[in-house]
Amino acid sequence: MRYAIPHKGAKAMKLQDLLTQTKPQLVFMDCDGVIFDTNALKCDGFRVALEAYPKDEVEALVAHHRRTGGVSRYLKFEKFFREIHPVDDPEAAMKLALTRFASHVEPGFARMRPRPEALAFAELFGGPDRVYVVSGSDEEELRRVFEHQELEHRFVAIHGSPVGKKAHLRRLLDRHGVKSRDALFIGDGWGDWDASRALDVPFIFLAEMSHWDEGHTTIAQSPGPMATAETWAELLDTVRRTR
Repeated sequence: MRYAIPHKGAKAMKLQDLLTQTKPQLVFMDCDGVIFDTNALKCDGFRVALEAYPKDEVEALVAHHRRTGGVSRYLKFEKFFREIHPVDDPEAAMKLALTRFASHVEPGFARMRPRPEALAFAELFGGPDRVYVVSGSDEEELRRVFEHQELEHRFVAIHGSPVGKKAHLRRLLDRHGVKSRDALFIGDGWGDWDASRALDVPFIFLAEMSHWDEGHTTIAQSPGPMATAETWAELLDTVRRTR
């Protein structure tokens, strides 16, 4: 998998300018680091799933995960067992690791509460009529968590992996007949930025809970309608001032 590099000659947009220019008919929200503060939980999930393997190799995968937040766990475990620690039967190793990962992550996920600001943001933009969750988390797991938390009614639908974010965005834009510039994606990781960039969807990088160390620099160097919100409070305040 090749990872896109931002254009160094670009100039970052201001959050207020992006929100003034963008009146989205559809809104996409990532989950980890946006609706739930689960990024640390996911890092620990990789360590638990791979505890039988050399620590330095596991930490290499965790570092890769942080750089590519929003990319499916399926692809990351595949990278581990085919590149970082090659094994004779990667499919079997992945199956076991995915089970161990889920057994650690899903109960922790279910005990957390969503950020109220995220729910307020979804409500401002039409919630069950216009706002989709588009996550790199396992779709079935994610839907169980949202049902357990009684959140599913706040969104049109909950989408996740193993289908990638680009495929989800493309399908949803086509289904609704909405042009890419008439949508908006809120995310905190590389995968969110990459999907938005590929489909030319306006993107806001929410830095507050992000583990993406290159996030600020990447957004600052990216062409197109992209901006950074340091906190949920800043984002909500700017939305309310520009609507």
